[in-house]
Amino acid sequence: MDKRFEAVDKRFEAVDKRFETVNKRFEAVDKRFEDLIHYMDKRFEDLNKRFTMMFTFMNIGLGILIAITVLFKFIG
Repeated sequence: MDKRFEAVDKRFEAVDKRFETVNKRFEAVDKRFEDLIHYMDKRFEDLNKRFTMMFTFMNIGLGILIAITVLFKFIG
């Protein structure tokens, strides 16, 4: 009986080692996803800055165009 229990314990230890390696793999995959998410967030922030700057320049240009149109309307 003792030998059988020892054999079962060895099997459980082997299974535990397999689970540890699987857990390490999952941790590596999680790290890669976290890095990817961080990289994507940075790119979206950069893109958001570009759009904000573009809309600001468009609004300034539209404001100048409206001001010129109003001035010509009163002058002409």
